Amino acid sequence: MAVLLITSMLSACSSGNGNKEPVKEKEAASNKPSNSGSEATEKPKGDPIKLRIELFDRNNTPAGAPKITDNDMTKYIQKNFGEPNNITVEFVTVPRSEEVDKLNVLMAANQAPDIVFTYDQPTVQQYVKNGGLTDLGPLLDAHGQKLKEVLGEELLSYGVFDGKQYTIPAKRVLQPQSSTFIRQDWLDELGLPLPQTTEQFYETMKAFKEKKPGKSGDKAIPYGQIDYFHMHPIQYSFWEWDKIADEDLYASAEWLIPGNKEAYRFLNKMYNEGLMDPDFPLHMGKDTQQFQKNLLNGYIGSATTNTNEPVYMGYYAELQKNDPNAKLALIDPFTSADGKTPKPIYSPNGIYIMVPKASKNAEAAIKYLNWMAETDNIIALQNGTEGVTYEMKDGVPITLDNDQAKQTLYNYFDYCIILNGKYVSTTDELLNITANASDPNFKDFTVESIATGTKDGIIKPRVVTPIQSEIKYATTLKEKDDEIFVKVLTAKPADFDKVYDKEVADYMKIGGKEVMEEKRATFKAENP
Repeated sequence: MAVLLITSMLSACSSGNGNKEPVKEKEAASNKPSNSGSEATEKPKGDPIKLRIELFDRNNTPAGAPKITDNDMTKYIQKNFGEPNNITVEFVTVPRSEEVDKLNVLMAANQAPDIVFTYDQPTVQQYVKNGGLTDLGPLLDAHGQKLKEVLGEELLSYGVFDGKQYTIPAKRVLQPQSSTFIRQDWLDELGLPLPQTTEQFYETMKAFKEKKPGKSGDKAIPYGQIDYFHMHPIQYSFWEWDKIADEDLYASAEWLIPGNKEAYRFLNKMYNEGLMDPDFPLHMGKDTQQFQKNLLNGYIGSATTNTNEPVYMGYYAELQKNDPNAKLALIDPFTSADGKTPKPIYSPNGIYIMVPKASKNAEAAIKYLNWMAETDNIIALQNGTEGVTYEMKDGVPITLDNDQAKQTLYNYFDYCIILNGKYVSTTDELLNITANASDPNFKDFTVESIATGTKDGIIKPRVVTPIQSEIKYATTLKEKDDEIFVKVLTAKPADFDKVYDKEVADYMKIGGKEVMEEKRATFKAENP
């Protein structure tokens, strides 16, 4: 019903404006130079400033596409922001899968770019504690009016640490975190329905393993993309929610949440029955390309990914190029005891954008982010060139189905860093959904991915006070999380309880207990 409702509303958006006012034509996307936010009436004199900006290298550049540091997006930035402000913009690549480790090294050596970012809050808090970040509050007031307008006061508050605006949090246009797809053509071949419950999902994975549909053969991987983050929908479906208070959801180590052990017992069962990628420990968090390779080769039957990832990362299009019969369907089968499908969804803030204390270009950095917040620049950085990679329809940029768009927009999200997701309206969520479903070949998939990723979504409670023990042990506990994940999934079923209990006990000894106790005390102090 949620999917039908959103789809019908989108149809209304595409055929007319209803009671909503779309982005005005004069504010719509164009490829005109925009100097907004530069405060320059003429090009400044003297030697240019070099503004260095972090850029994720996702190792996903399509064949024949230009380098991520020298393409239409970077040229647009240099022409429309750099040149009018006498600034040379240079992008510094950091591997996405190693971003925290690499950033820590750069920050420690005072060699980090002028603009850096991370999703990891304990890392931010560590930089704040060490005095490694610039207070951006005064600069934001002086040079960031458009940026403040787009992000809003409430969202900006997520970037305040120790009472100062040390980070600029990106705005999450859409908050669903993940969704699960399945090979519809495999189901059709085997005469199976879409699985509606966890048990039906398990039986379907067994059928994929036994029958080897499509082109999978002996290399069939019924369920792929195995890592700690993407297992949360399964994990949440086993949690005993009637025993979990807000304090527990915020403070407790997930390994101790009631029902978590049974979630991992189920995953352990799937692994030992060959229903998961047997080699996942070898590339988890290291080789982000292996999942894509397995999918494109026709080995994967189902996976939980970031919401709409098969579309925005280009997997779905490449899969159909390799196998025209391939079709992905969205499913939401992981059901809790009360029949719901609980799953985590994001808080309103996305990535934390920072300027290192060592940077001498903090003012230029804020001017750049403020320039980025102008409507023309948002549209251009997320959609490319009008008439070449997109066209405007009812105030929404619609991606064109051509090679230029495929080779330009596959990583659009890495250039307009103040936004997580395509954005056209501050007030109309449906327009933003339409913008994110702008690829006409996969519009229905995107809409349903957003719907299933949102249904029964849960946001963990927010606590403002920095957790000092979490800052201290963050890296150690993150590594231990991954270690426990691998060990409990791959343990022999007879040894599962012993392995789980031992590893969790070790986790608590190396800092988990201290973090949990401080979180509980802080939560109670902020929620008397």
